[in-house]
Amino acid sequence: MEQRSPITSQLTTGARVADALVYAVGVAGVIAGGLLLQQDQLGFAVVAWSLTFVAGAGLRLAAWVARGVAELLGRQARMEDALADLRADRVAAERRETGRHWGA
Repeated sequence: MEQRSPITSQLTTGARVADALVYAVGVAGVIAGGLLLQQDQLGFAVVAWSLTFVAGAGLRLAAWVARGVAELLGRQARMEDALADLRADRVAAERRETGRHWGA
């Protein structure tokens, strides 16, 4: 299993929380708009629905960005590991070719 950095885990967790909040905001907006509509306040109901839609879309966008950044950080870490391995292989090959071994 791939080992993940704390930052990547935190970003992924934040994205999951934002996804959950999208649904909570949506439900709250529908309920608030419905209650306002029952009180014959159509204008406020539309405003409540619009605001909750914008808040939900903002949270969804934040979750998407957090997932993207977490993925980029994970790829960067894998690339750094691969580069370190390649450097070590190259140094070992050069030492074999030149005859320089441990302390020689």
